[in-house]
Amino acid sequence: MILVTGGSGFMGSRLVKKLVANGHQVKAMVIENDSLLKNLDGVNCQIVIGDITKPETLTPLMDGVKTVFHLAAVMVSNNKELFRKINLEGTQNVVNAAVNAGVEHFVYISAAAANYAKRTIYGDTKIEAEKFMVKRNNTNFTIIRPTLLYGPDGGQEFVMYFKALNKFPLIAPMVGLGKSRKRLVLVDDIISGLNLVVNKPITFGKLYNFSGGSDYSMWDTTKKVLDWLNIKKPMIPIPVFLCYFFAWILKLISKKPLLKRDTILGVTMDANFSHEEAKKDIGYNPVSLEEGLRRSFPDHKASFLD
Repeated sequence: MILVTGGSGFMGSRLVKKLVANGHQVKAMVIENDSLLKNLDGVNCQIVIGDITKPETLTPLMDGVKTVFHLAAVMVSNNKELFRKINLEGTQNVVNAAVNAGVEHFVYISAAAANYAKRTIYGDTKIEAEKFMVKRNNTNFTIIRPTLLYGPDGGQEFVMYFKALNKFPLIAPMVGLGKSRKRLVLVDDIISGLNLVVNKPITFGKLYNFSGGSDYSMWDTTKKVLDWLNIKKPMIPIPVFLCYFFAWILKLISKKPLLKRDTILGVTMDANFSHEEAKKDIGYNPVSLEEGLRRSFPDHKASFLD
């Protein structure tokens, strides 16, 4: 039996479907009145209700569970405290429930942001949560750090970034010169990689980067996606110091600023981390950005741009 927290989300629902298709018994943990529950329609899994901020709801869900995939997290929010409540304290609650129940393998979906030279609030909570992943009793841990992911209908940060560039009038503004290195990763590659972790003792105690097959600058990455999606705008670099200034102004006048410090860091920090160890241990083998775009948007259109 496998428990997937965040089981109805963009990545979680795909993981549940993949695990079920491969013959595993799966519990998909969702929140009460989950608006994303439709993502699991027709899937032969157990739907269980839980809240990672409420430890008492987690203990019953661990009954009979051998492996936990912990995906539930908040990636984007204007509420700083929410990152800590969900990503840090919530993760600790899930870990404690799993260890107390004797779960054999706990797979934590962290993020490349945990390895940034300068971390975002999200990245800070992810690397702090990674410290919980130390073998306790009979529970073994594996940490997975995906880079920026995308797919046919999403990838929250991917969607926000390219939706903003599409809506911006006349130009596609780039934070800085776009020199940071990126390895965008197709969500299907992440899901295939996670499936390869199941029942693999070689992964116990390991940390793997699940990055994409192409290493490009942020400038080239952005241009390739814009070109593929037929967004015909000139890319214009905006000095980073000006971006920070605009972010400061927007923070003063808006509760939901379009540009924030963490947005700037997300664009300017390198996230081209090698996946060679994952390839060696479990055969993780992601496709190139070009192939991923072809699979995700075969007609050169993205629904989130409508």
